Amino acid sequence: MARIRDERQEQSRITYHIAGKICIARAGSDRGRARQTLGQTASRSMLLQATQLVLCWEINYCVLMSTRVCSFYSATFQEDYRGTRDSLKVVFKDERQSQSLLLKVADYYYEERMCLLRCVLLLLTYFQDERHPYRAEYSNCVNKLEKDLVSKYKSQFENLFKAEAPTWETHGNLMTERQVSHWFLQCLREQSLLLEIIFLYYAYFEMSPSDLLSFTKMFKEQGFGLRQTNRHLVDKSMDALIFSSLILVEGMDIDFLHKCALEECTEQHQFSSAADVIKGMDQLLLTFGDIPHHGPVLLAWVLLRHTLRPEESSPVIRRIGNTALQLEVFKYISTMLKGLGVSGNNVTAITAKMCIYGLLSFVVTSFEEESLQTGEVFWEMKPNMGLGMILDSAVGMFPHKIGPLLQLLTALLSNKSTVKKVYNFLDKMSYYTQVYKHKPNDVISKDDETLWRRQTPKLLYPLGTGQTNLWMPQGVLGQVMIGGEQGYVVRWDHSYSSWTLFTCEVEMLLHVVSTADVIAHCVRVKPVLDLVHKIISTDWTVSDCLLPLTSRIYMLLQRLTSVINPPVDVIASCVNCLSVLAARMPAKVWSSLHHTGFLPFASNPLTNMAQCVSAEGMKAGNYGNLLVQIEQPKGEYAVTIAFLRLITTLVKGQLGSTQNKGLIPCVLLVLKEMLPTYHKERIGCLILELIHAILNLSPEGEDQASTPTLQSLCIYSLANTEAGQAVVNIMGVGVDTIDVVLAAQPSSSEGPGQILIQTVKLAFSVTNNVIRLKPPSDVVSPLEQALTQHGGHGNNLIVVLAKYIYHKHDPALPRLAIQLLKRLATVAPMSVYACLGNDAVAIRDAFLTRLQSKTEDMRIKVMILEFLTVAVETQPGLIELFLNLEVKDGTEGSKEFLLGEWSCLHVVLDLIDSKQQGKYWCPPHAPQSSAGLPARPLAGPQR
Repeated sequence: MARIRDERQEQSRITYHIAGKICIARAGSDRGRARQTLGQTASRSMLLQATQLVLCWEINYCVLMSTRVCSFYSATFQEDYRGTRDSLKVVFKDERQSQSLLLKVADYYYEERMCLLRCVLLLLTYFQDERHPYRAEYSNCVNKLEKDLVSKYKSQFENLFKAEAPTWETHGNLMTERQVSHWFLQCLREQSLLLEIIFLYYAYFEMSPSDLLSFTKMFKEQGFGLRQTNRHLVDKSMDALIFSSLILVEGMDIDFLHKCALEECTEQHQFSSAADVIKGMDQLLLTFGDIPHHGPVLLAWVLLRHTLRPEESSPVIRRIGNTALQLEVFKYISTMLKGLGVSGNNVTAITAKMCIYGLLSFVVTSFEEESLQTGEVFWEMKPNMGLGMILDSAVGMFPHKIGPLLQLLTALLSNKSTVKKVYNFLDKMSYYTQVYKHKPNDVISKDDETLWRRQTPKLLYPLGTGQTNLWMPQGVLGQVMIGGEQGYVVRWDHSYSSWTLFTCEVEMLLHVVSTADVIAHCVRVKPVLDLVHKIISTDWTVSDCLLPLTSRIYMLLQRLTSVINPPVDVIASCVNCLSVLAARMPAKVWSSLHHTGFLPFASNPLTNMAQCVSAEGMKAGNYGNLLVQIEQPKGEYAVTIAFLRLITTLVKGQLGSTQNKGLIPCVLLVLKEMLPTYHKERIGCLILELIHAILNLSPEGEDQASTPTLQSLCIYSLANTEAGQAVVNIMGVGVDTIDVVLAAQPSSSEGPGQILIQTVKLAFSVTNNVIRLKPPSDVVSPLEQALTQHGGHGNNLIVVLAKYIYHKHDPALPRLAIQLLKRLATVAPMSVYACLGNDAVAIRDAFLTRLQSKTEDMRIKVMILEFLTVAVETQPGLIELFLNLEVKDGTEGSKEFLLGEWSCLHVVLDLIDSKQQGKYWCPPHAPQSSAGLPARPLAGPQR
């Protein structure tokens, strides 16, 4: 592909303007036609430059008209230009429009560069994944790329890093300050992706010692991303490319080093025989220490030097280790982990976390291996030895500090096996740590105050008679860990079950809920709730053992939501637990929950739709009050997110008609108050998921009596109230806005762009289902009016829906948009062709381009064909546009109809051609959908 950025540095803006026209005029491919194109399109101010360019082009014709340049411009205008050939000619004749086109060409070029890198990242992600259907093909590609991949990408990274920012003097007046910033942000994104690829590559392949030294020198010179040539062009918060540090840590192969140390075979490590490289690295790393990003590299090198050659390296280790500590390396690693946490579950982020975990695990192990027996016995796995010291430290302060241990164990829950280990570990605790300001009267101690003995038994929680509690018996010994005037930390040698202790903690919170101590007790109970949520989400079979805790959640929810300043984080944790329980036993959860006052409810029986829609007698419940008074002013919706997931789970649980009627006030609150207000928020996606679940309820889950049901309420509200307009607004976001959001997010696989796409997809599906399920009526509903009304300057929704055909990121989005168009073309009294206006031909071309592509998602093709089949009967103007028939005078004064260049029948006939079958994968329903289309025009459209 042509390197446009390099060419733009050598030529002026006019070069690209003219080169683009020459490429488009390739059909004639003769010099005279190119001159004619120049004469027709260039303004007088550009004529001299254009003439000079023609002379250059005469000499370098093969260069300008190379296959690469032509292919690039062809791909640009076919894939990204949203117009027709005729409109492109108009653009070339207008200097201002052609300038805008140049910027779009540059954007397309930049995006293509990123897409190529993402393809390589995808190959590296799955080429060893046995579950992936194309693993063998991916592995073959990686084998072919392996030889030169790192060297070329390293060179590309260095060139991007050193590239000088373009200016208006070198690149013309199009290069404004905004465009310069855009250019540099593109450089940063490309550098970040290159480093991500290199990091993932070395997660699978060994880095040679010489390469580690080379990378270290390069990153040192660049300040680990801080010494960008154009650093002043971006915000200071965009400090470093974090994968620089991780590439060096991964290159040291700390996991293999750890294994070699445990098996006493360090000579097998690749650095054991690289004395010259080690010497060079020592000298280089001794100059580190001026920025925090050096910390992980220094820490990893200390481990490597200490493990391989401890007798030679004591002074070096001491200096480098002290530098790492001065840089607050562990604080930096914590910040790095938080940043990676935003990336979610993509493979690169997971690999990076594993790299950091391997480093920290080896660090902990290296301090004192003898202290790791507890962790080794508990986990029974050597790779997790480093965790033992952290685990032992957390146990040592439990239950005085309840959070650290529970947060650690919650993070370790990954499968049913770990659930059993965590449950049994907490069920058999051997130590109970307490803190005292003063020495209590009921204990005796040795003279040195290092050992206490309890003289009398003691209740550990001040709860009433008959309530769950813990006893510490007489004679229990306690080791004084810290003592003095500031207080005592005592570790009692006492066996008990933490699950009983957790029940006591919940009881204590219920006991003090209306007092000033509620905040302190909430801090202790929240980790318990989060642990319970993770356990029952991972292994449902343990839920019976947790019944003393889960049964108290309802009372906890009732008490906490009725106080003046409810603790929203604890309430959200309660609701999250109930959501998991509701997935298994919805009826039981509902019967216990609707008595708590948390959910919205109706004070009067619901008898008709008008009563429901008017919200007469509806009460918001404690949740509704919390939403308005606490969450909305703060803009944080933890409880709302948990509430929506809970209601969705209950709906999917097919409760039955009686319980579903009880959910009507909840759904009405969502439709009447939340959807119109929060449809643009992140929770808009969850709201639509709830509505989508209701609209897809099976008949068995809905009572067909005359009284309103959840489904009928949703259909009526969306069709006739402002809730429907909110859904229309979501669909009206448009493909351009989605592209902007996707371009702004750092990750290509997750972020706000994916959330927005999912929200719009749900809006399409919900709207389609409402139109499908709505009772027949002679009166056009407000929703149908909003969908079909004509707006000035192409603002009507039909155009917006049709333009989703330009979206390439998620094939389901254009497919659902076409499905909705098909539905509207069937039921709505309007002309789709008239709604499309001046965009009709361009949209037709885009539809046919995707229809004839050999690599297009087949479901999109099928949906396009079904849409056109429906249009034959209901949209005569639209089908005439797609048929593109040309009239020719025949013999004896008759008229003949020929298929035009852009006729959809060319593609349709290819799909059903028996000679084409077997050339590429095509499911049976594609030819079936195609076969119906040629037969329909023969019958003629039904006007």
